[in-house]
This record gives sequence, C-alpha cells and structure tokens, in this order.
Amino acid sequence: MTVLSRPMASVKPEAEAVALAPRRRRPFTERRSTRIAAPLVAIGVLLGLWELAGLFLISPILISSPQQTLADFVDQFTAGPAVPALEISLRELYIGIAIGLAAGVLIGLVVGRYRLLDALLSPYINAANATPLNVLIPLLIVWVGIGTEARVLFIVLISFFPVLLNTAGGLRNVSKGYVEVGRMLGLNEHQLMRKVILPASMPYVFAGIRLGVALGVIGMIVGEIEESNVGLGYFINFYGNGFQTGKLLALIFLAALIGVFNVLVIRGVQARWFRWISAAR
Repeated sequence: MTVLSRPMASVKPEAEAVALAPRRRRPFTERRSTRIAAPLVAIGVLLGLWELAGLFLISPILISSPQQTLADFVDQFTAGPAVPALEISLRELYIGIAIGLAAGVLIGLVVGRYRLLDALLSPYINAANATPLNVLIPLLIVWVGIGTEARVLFIVLISFFPVLLNTAGGLRNVSKGYVEVGRMLGLNEHQLMRKVILPASMPYVFAGIRLGVALGVIGMIVGEIEESNVGLGYFINFYGNGFQTGKLLALIFLAALIGVFNVLVIRGVQARWFRWISAAR
C-alpha cells in the first residue's frame, strides 16, 4: 500500500496545479460570437450607408433605398411577375445544371485518367473554355431556335467547363504513391478508380461543382436577357431599361439568393456524405 500511495501523492500536486492554472482565453477573432457578429455588423453598416446614400446623396433613379427595395421585393411576389418568372427560370436552370454537371464529371474523369484522350481533347477543351460563351448565343438560336432549348443549352455550356477542368485536374494531381500502393495491393483498374483515385480527387470535383452551379445562375440570367421574353433575366432587363431601380435591385438580389442557395446545397452534400474532405484539411 505504501508503494502505491507514493506515486499518487506525487501526481496530486501536479493535477492541482493544472486545475488552478488560469485558462487561456481564445483570441477575440477566433471566438464563435465574433464569427457570428462580424458579418451582421458589416451588413448593418452597409445597409445604413446605402440608406443614407439613397435618401440624401444619390438620385433614386440611380439607386433605390433599402426600404424601397424591400417593398419592391415583396411586391414582386404579391402583385408582380416574380412567381411565374421564377418558376420558368428555376426549371431551366436546374435542367441545365444537372446536364452540365453530369457531363462535366464524366468527361473529366475520362480526360483526367487517360493521357491519350487528354492529349487529343485538351486543345479543343482549352479553346472552347477560353471563348466568351455569350458570343455563342446567336449560334444556339440558329441551331435550336428561340425558346427554352437555347437557354438550357447555354446553361449547360457555362456550367460544364469548370466541372470538367476541375475534375480532370483532380485526377491528374492524385499522388502517384497512392496509385502504386493500390497496384501493389492487387487492385484492378475499376477498384483503383473507386477506392483510390476518386476519393483523392473529390475536393477538386466539388470545387468545380460549386463553380458550375454559381455560373449556371449567370447563364440563366444572360440567356433570358439575350433571347427571351420570360424569366427573371427578361424582367431584370425590362426594369433596367425603364429605370425602375427598386424593382431591378429586388430581382438582382433574388438571383443572388438563388446562387447562394445552390452553393450552400453543394456544401451541405459535401459535409453530409464527404466529411473526410473537410477533416483532411
């Protein structure tokens, strides 16, 4: 008993010293309350400056006040055209995004994995990606006519390339050591792709998908501005030409909310089913 009591007696003062030591306070910038309050303060300051500018400094024709913009935002859903226009825009947006993301991931996997196809297709892919896609709208109209098909096809094109390039880049940047270890363990090509290459490249894939869904909203608005008399883009152009700044800003904020929502959904999918991506950072 005396042998056992001595170590306990020697440990007790150390434990008491740790308990009595003052806790190290987290830096102000790393506190959770700061991370929540800082964006709210920034938004409040921005809204205050905007309100002052809209009321006293700048003509209402050039910029509306936040109160008027909020009133116009609500009016768009109660008495305005926002609901039917939003239904049309969202339907075209998500059809185009679904096709663009799926095609971008599939072709990116093939191009990134097989060097011969990469050498054959990379010049065309890089040239197409460097081309301003809005110049293709007249060609799309010639091919498929003025209507939903042209707008959906434009959304497909504008969301396709970032997913393709990021997916292919992710496969090219997989560590060769991982691949060699998989081959030493006897994995065939299918198993190697599923268990080693795809998991290692998923951060790149999700980066491309986030870009694709954000650019898809731009494609939706640009397509409707250029060749449509329906959708959010058409009414954004209509209110802009009519100097109805409050209604114009209301629809711009609505389009921005759609883009933010899309990115948050992708982040939620990543956090829910691909938690190891964040844990590996």
